[in-house]
Amino acid sequence: MLQRWALTLGKESMTCETARLGVFCSQTQYLQGGDANFWRKTMTNFAKVVSGIIAATVGLTLTATSVLAVEATAKSAVNVRSGPGVSYGKVDALYGGEAVEITECRGNWCHIQHPGPDGWVSGRYLIAVEGSSEAGGGTGGSRSSDDAAAAAIIGAIIGGVIAGRSSDPAPAEPELPYGPDTCKPGYVWRDAIPGDHVCVRPTRRSKAAHENAIAGSRVDPAGAYGPNTCKPGFVWREAYSGDVVCVTGARREQVRLENRDGPSHRVVAP
Repeated sequence: MLQRWALTLGKESMTCETARLGVFCSQTQYLQGGDANFWRKTMTNFAKVVSGIIAATVGLTLTATSVLAVEATAKSAVNVRSGPGVSYGKVDALYGGEAVEITECRGNWCHIQHPGPDGWVSGRYLIAVEGSSEAGGGTGGSRSSDDAAAAAIIGAIIGGVIAGRSSDPAPAEPELPYGPDTCKPGYVWRDAIPGDHVCVRPTRRSKAAHENAIAGSRVDPAGAYGPNTCKPGFVWREAYSGDVVCVTGARREQVRLENRDGPSHRVVAP
């Protein structure tokens, strides 16, 4: 599998592809002329630097934060998460226009550093600052202009993950009137007990309320499991830990699937 980028650095334009263990670049266009010798050196250094960070499987992964740092700003307010995805918890938030430093990108998510807890932000909400790339070279010494150019190209690749132009509107933050557990349109909280925020269809919520209302008619207080023993043909619902409302076996399976799928029915901010 190949991944391709069309990149522009200064007056030069190029196309690069990455395969399993290599980087292949070709100059595709000169914009207002340029130094061909500089361009060849730049591509050579680009190949050397990037080939060291190409994942052994597929694609580009920056595995060492010392390799590159890119300055960026937040397009709008956005959550900072503990990992690269919406399934990770929120650790902080950026305000629109806040300056950050990107140290790593995975897929469409980038790890940022800023005055506050560091974490991961969706690249769609970031704008790379032109000319901000810097390659980490260890404990000291200066880098050559060729190495700087190579680092800038890598920065442009990261820029491909990040929102491209400041004029592009940032995606609207979803409204969360009920906090992070806000359900998508067409779904409501199940409310099998107060605080049960599993998102289900309204009919399922009504069913849970009905089950609660008739719970006493389905128990055998003298049964083997004490006062919560279900009559024959019924089992504990187990919508939550300790839920001993008696329902049919088919309904308990339905509830299990509600618990599994509930998070996908929430409106989740990136």
